[in-house]
Amino acid sequence: MLKLRVNPLVVKDLKEIRDYIAEDNVEKATKTINKIYGMFENIQLFPGMGADLSKRVSFRTSYKYAVWKDYVVIYKSGKEYVEIVRVVNRHQDITRIFD
Repeated sequence: MLKLRVNPLVVKDLKEIRDYIAEDNVEKATKTINKIYGMFENIQLFPGMGADLSKRVSFRTSYKYAVWKDYVVIYKSGKEYVEIVRVVNRHQDITRIFD
């Protein structure tokens, strides 16, 4: 199994997601974050499961992405690791996170 790396920006992304959902429903916020962590585990086990991000953006990239409900997990994989790069809302302009 590949090692899992999580970019420090992901911590910020998850906190923002949790805080936003928790304004209305704390239990739902916790469940959502747990589901996203579950996606990290699935990506670690099956790094080829995602789609190529370069097909969704206007520039070439080696990143992949996986979608769960309203959230997009952006990641890249190497020979020994999978790195979760960002977690964003699917309605967000993904290209802005690369500025």
